[in-house]
Amino acid sequence: MTFAAPVSIAELSAGLAAGELRVADLIGDVSARIQAFNPIYRAFSHLAADVDAQVMQRQDELRTGRVRSALHGIAVSVKGNIPLAGLPWTEGSAIYADRVATQDAGIVARVRAAGGVMMGTTTLSELAMYGVVNPFEPLGLNPWDIARTAGGSSTGAGVAAALGMGQLHIGTDSGGSIRNPACHCGVVGFMPRIGALTLEGKPNHAPSLSSVGLIARSVADVSLGFGVLAPAPPRGLERGPRLLVLRQLIDAMCDVETQVLFDAALGRLVSAGFTCIDVDIPFWLEGERAAGVVSLAESGAALARMDLARASAGIRARCAAAARLSTGEVAAARATAALLRRDVAAALRYVGADAILTPTWPFAAPRIDDATVTVRGMSVPVDPHRNCFVRTANAIDACAITLPMGLYPDSGVPAGLHLMADGGSELRLLAVAALAEAVMPALSPAPPLRSGN
Repeated sequence: MTFAAPVSIAELSAGLAAGELRVADLIGDVSARIQAFNPIYRAFSHLAADVDAQVMQRQDELRTGRVRSALHGIAVSVKGNIPLAGLPWTEGSAIYADRVATQDAGIVARVRAAGGVMMGTTTLSELAMYGVVNPFEPLGLNPWDIARTAGGSSTGAGVAAALGMGQLHIGTDSGGSIRNPACHCGVVGFMPRIGALTLEGKPNHAPSLSSVGLIARSVADVSLGFGVLAPAPPRGLERGPRLLVLRQLIDAMCDVETQVLFDAALGRLVSAGFTCIDVDIPFWLEGERAAGVVSLAESGAALARMDLARASAGIRARCAAAARLSTGEVAAARATAALLRRDVAAALRYVGADAILTPTWPFAAPRIDDATVTVRGMSVPVDPHRNCFVRTANAIDACAITLPMGLYPDSGVPAGLHLMADGGSELRLLAVAALAEAVMPALSPAPPLRSGN
């Protein structure tokens, strides 16, 4: 099977509504891709048994003139920590190896009400706590280079989007978990503010940080999905885009290849009429580190309530590390995050900016077993260096999006452009991202590398 140019959800929806496309043909193509690519790339952990019944119902509704929404007949997946009735609900952990979801999470119910076809659940880091391997449920593999990480924890969602194994993919993000795999797989990952997409029925191991979001092949597709699934989105863009660029931070944290790609992207934006203003936001990295402390504390509290006998060594180590945190450390981290939220809002407001612009990661997707990378001749740990741009959004309950900005010339894997705005500015951020996407280079060659047949 070859990789065809993607067709937008809006185009597919129009074809379905006009009778020019049958739901069975659309879902049949997605199912064929899953059959061909999943044995290698491991995007899906469990497939829904009732896909054919869903297809028949959606086609019958179209035949009688009932179109539920622009997602009617569209293939949707959900991350394996979000319950999908009738399927194993493992959260990617042996702890829950025997658990089966008895009812849909709220976001799944909304997809069904909108007429989407639920294809199944996608692979993830254990308990949605970032990790590049999962001994219980093997993670999805990067379709650009299977030796390199595909990111986490919404790993399978990013892989599925890159390989056309569905049109819309639902994930969760408590520290970059949607944006990381989207970046490395060369697709778009969108994290709205906490609660903009319903959290009902989803386990919440980091409630101060975790949001439900979307991964798809384009900004238009995540925008459409968000517009259908969000209950009451705010207003969008009303003037030319203005961006804050964290120049000092970018210069300090990025390797040369990333900086070259980012500078080229920045040049394209300026040429397209974007106003880009260099700024320094004090305590940015301190806020990012604070998110790490809060994440450890909250996830540790959740782990302490679980029977960890079947958990991986990494999860048990995380629980032990959380137990060593003091109350004062956690309180200080929360205070730092609150101050950063104030400062970010003030910086955006001061110049009337729409978003903050950075790379998504400061270096290319590392090899799966790499603990360090080289940045400007220095060896630095992958963790926490990789978090320097993405996790701040979680610390301050912002909205954020990553979109492709090109390929690294040496490794041939995608690089991401990251935009972050105040929570509540989701539609404005999406409008800015759509304008940015229009001037970014197309990724070529495109995955997949091979099929399992």
